[in-house]
Amino acid sequence: MSDAFVQLRSEQVTGGHFTASLGVNMLGDIGLMRIHARPHAVQRTVDLTNSGDGEFYKVSYQLDGYGLLVQDGRETVLAPGDLAIYDTQRPYTLAFEKPATVVVALIPHGQFKLSTQQVGQVTALALKNNHPLSGTVAPLMNHLGANLAQWDEYGGYPLARNTVDLLATALGGVLGIESVADAKAQQREKITSYIDDHLNDPDLGPAQIAAAHFISIRSLHALFEHQSHSVAALIRHRRLTEASRLLRDPLLLTQSVQAIGARVGIADAAGFSRMFSREFGCTPGKYRTGQ
Repeated sequence: MSDAFVQLRSEQVTGGHFTASLGVNMLGDIGLMRIHARPHAVQRTVDLTNSGDGEFYKVSYQLDGYGLLVQDGRETVLAPGDLAIYDTQRPYTLAFEKPATVVVALIPHGQFKLSTQQVGQVTALALKNNHPLSGTVAPLMNHLGANLAQWDEYGGYPLARNTVDLLATALGGVLGIESVADAKAQQREKITSYIDDHLNDPDLGPAQIAAAHFISIRSLHALFEHQSHSVAALIRHRRLTEASRLLRDPLLLTQSVQAIGARVGIADAAGFSRMFSREFGCTPGKYRTGQ
């Protein structure tokens, strides 16, 4: 389990022999897993969150049996058909007192359209199978889990990306209905969405973003003053993250690296290669081929 996901402490919760099966398919940087196991519990402890094994969200879809998810002082029972999200950067426990089957999507933070603040409001809250927003996502998760080994052959990565976007949309809907987010966090999310929608504009910058949101450039910089990225760094990060997605998209293999750079607003081929190498530790060409 630790090799497939992130480092976890696992234990059996009943006597007798322990049996389990684990199917894994990495579609680009998004993981899809199907687990069937006898009663057990996994724990992501504080020390394991600091192990440096990556920043991911995990979305669990309960196929059979029941699970108990605990994170951020909340706990929820997952029944068949329920969805829930949790964050590997914060401690959590997931326990199954009887045999259970689950499908799990492992999603890098940077690939998810909701911020860590927003996701933090809905961790360990079940999106029940009768919730209107689960009607599209749940069947897709079920279908992905049932055909796990085949998706590499049939454009699995774009489908995984679409699934991630659907999950973010569904959870965003829950936020809109059930939570009141911080106004500044909401504004940052709107700005981040605007950046994502205009990545192909080579002139995208603080002045354009501030004007589009009717705030001053100074106010824009103040919004991101205590965030992990400044405005300029966020634009660059989102451009390179999107470029990494496009480079691994099997439907775009005939497009040159320079064309991919231009699609995210970086027309200078040499500049794109330098920035990409600083972000991912290898050139765009090597990243595309997995070398």
